[in-house]
Amino acid sequence: MRFIGCAFLAFTCLAAFPSATPVLLAPIRPYNGTVTPPSNFALELRAVIRSVPKDKIEKLIQTYLLNDIEFQGLIRAVNSLPAYRLYRQFINQPEVRQLQQWITQQLILSGGSPKIFEYLELEIKIFNKYPYWSQIVNGIRGFQTEFVQIYPVQLIRTLLEPSASQTSPLLSELWRRLVALRPVYERVLATPPGKVIAAELQRLGVDVGGLDALIRYQFGWSNVTVGNSFPNYDYADYLY
Repeated sequence: MRFIGCAFLAFTCLAAFPSATPVLLAPIRPYNGTVTPPSNFALELRAVIRSVPKDKIEKLIQTYLLNDIEFQGLIRAVNSLPAYRLYRQFINQPEVRQLQQWITQQLILSGGSPKIFEYLELEIKIFNKYPYWSQIVNGIRGFQTEFVQIYPVQLIRTLLEPSASQTSPLLSELWRRLVALRPVYERVLATPPGKVIAAELQRLGVDVGGLDALIRYQFGWSNVTVGNSFPNYDYADYLY
């Protein structure tokens, strides 16, 4: 599923400039017995990615893909040429390309590799593992209901969003850049191809509004999916 991996790509180059004035050194503070380990972006991002229950999602998709006619139609639509073109249009937006470059750069600088995203790749077998699978599918709405029950949207957002427990400067910068993609998302959806794909998904039975709310909450563009459980904020606070 392309949209799963697409969510976390990013990166822009940082430049250092020599100072024109003498450097003022901070006073040396006495050692207090504790050492804060340096931040490692590759390990931190790997922890976020590993929080996605890939095996459960893979099993759910396999169950529906092999046994549910409605879901099979959805998969054909997702893999259609118009959908692929819309996907390429999104990832070729300048903001998205900058995000991809930034993530790649930071991963390399921290000793990692973009290959960590390979964890999100799905492998679907062509036979039912259990006979009862054919009796437990319930159309596209059934799939959506089961998906939101196993996908930890709040946990992933908690791992990315700056807070008292998430103080990583690079994860915080990644979050800021993800939040800044909201106009790109809305711009692409507003194009004629975007409207056509959204209409087709709705025709097939997808709860497009629910899917949109999930995406907006995941990337900090809205708090709609959690009601009053989390404090509200304006996504624009993270843009600068």
